[in-house]
Amino acid sequence: MKRTLIALTLANLALVGCGSDDNNETKPIDPPPPPPPATVEIGDATTIAVADVAVNEASGVVTFTLANEEGTAITGLAADTAALSLKYVGLQAPVEWNHMVDKMGLISHESQVFDCAGETCNIAIVEGETKGSYTLTPDGFEWSAEPQSVKSLISVATETVTVDPILVDSGA
Repeated sequence: MKRTLIALTLANLALVGCGSDDNNETKPIDPPPPPPPATVEIGDATTIAVADVAVNEASGVVTFTLANEEGTAITGLAADTAALSLKYVGLQAPVEWNHMVDKMGLISHESQVFDCAGETCNIAIVEGETKGSYTLTPDGFEWSAEPQSVKSLISVATETVTVDPILVDSGA
């Protein structure tokens, strides 16, 4: 019985010794930082990365995504927010040289250029359901003869950011 009484007394003293201190100050908890924005307007973007570029060689339609270097989708691409340029070169199959009239067997080509900046725009710009995805459709795109391969050059620029032109080569 003495042992139990001694054990209870020691346990009670240990609990009393763990009482609170007299410091009633509470530290304010800093609020968590705000989450990064889901999107950035193109005019506010300080960097622009173009990705997932695809070109339909028959129609000239270009699809791609825009994001900043943090990976945040860029929205608001339009004729009044950015300058766009689509340039296409269609290379015909080489022909066997028969005479000077045949251009000495050189590969012939055809080119098409479409620009969009401000009020002058011959490219339809449609933002996709996925934020930061776009489809560009050039007005009046048509090849006079079906090319063997197509090279496309895509340029995007804002007042503050110019993206290096993107070359897409069908390599056919």
